[in-house]
Amino acid sequence: MAFEILVSLTRGNLEESHHHGAYCVWKDGEVLRSRGDLETPAYFRSACKPFQAIAVVESGAPDRYGFTEEEMALVVGSHSGSPRHAAVAASILQKAGADAGLLRCGGHQPLDRKVHEEYVRQGYEPGRIEDNCSGKHAGMIAAARARGEDPKRYADPDHPVQRDNLNNVALLCAVHPGTVRVGTDGCAAPNFAVPVSAMARAAAVFTTPTDLGEAKAKAARRIFKAVQAHPDMVAGEGRFDTELMRLGKGRILSKEGAEGVQIIGVRGERLGIAIKIADGASRAVHAVAGALLVDLGILGASDLAGLVRRQVRTREGTSVGEVKVRL
Repeated sequence: MAFEILVSLTRGNLEESHHHGAYCVWKDGEVLRSRGDLETPAYFRSACKPFQAIAVVESGAPDRYGFTEEEMALVVGSHSGSPRHAAVAASILQKAGADAGLLRCGGHQPLDRKVHEEYVRQGYEPGRIEDNCSGKHAGMIAAARARGEDPKRYADPDHPVQRDNLNNVALLCAVHPGTVRVGTDGCAAPNFAVPVSAMARAAAVFTTPTDLGEAKAKAARRIFKAVQAHPDMVAGEGRFDTELMRLGKGRILSKEGAEGVQIIGVRGERLGIAIKIADGASRAVHAVAGALLVDLGILGASDLAGLVRRQVRTREGTSVGEVKVRL
């Protein structure tokens, strides 16, 4: 991809490091502003989860099994692996008549350092239910069961749930399904690669679903409402997506993906932002996201002061440099 320098870190009067990437702001049917290569496909990674949740809603599983809004929000989440997150994932499975043995997401240490340290203190080894993708996988299993399809194969690319995911992504991105590149995510589920401009369009259309057709628009609105009510299920306390949506006060959808991907949609504005950082650094994607939100007048710089890193500091807290974003 033809990336450009988007973020530079200085120390004293020298540029110490920088991050290349691309971003796109899509609004009202066109690219409002951008930098870098917008056409080479990049994987959504977990930034795709809001769009993958549409197939869960369309399967009828949330109504058939009585999902709460908190449970629906976890289906979208890359959660912190806390006991609360694990309990909500387990509840989804229990309601659908399944258990954690069906989960194909594997397992890893919690994304939240404090949660990880507490598990170490307790001598507890987190498993599949604590995996950050367990909510998404539980939702897919529930969708398969609601449709009468084999829940053991729910993550296979040719499973009906995954075919619906591909088609929904293509619809939101306004691309032909045959042009969507399909790979395997870290959690073993299919993941989709599209141009950065298409990612931005998907975020805009999902949050302001005026031309999706009534059924899909209703599903998108339901998912959006759930994540606004429970942003802590989408990530966790102190994490970027959760805190940004709280700052947005019901207007902003924020979903980060691995390897430096971020999508943001603003409800009622038909505006979407997509960012891809070449080296996958979260510090860079957060900096670009924050700068764009301020520059577009969506949030103020003071709103983001505690969330986006702007200074290079010593371990004692003294500022010795800057994080500069090149919009």
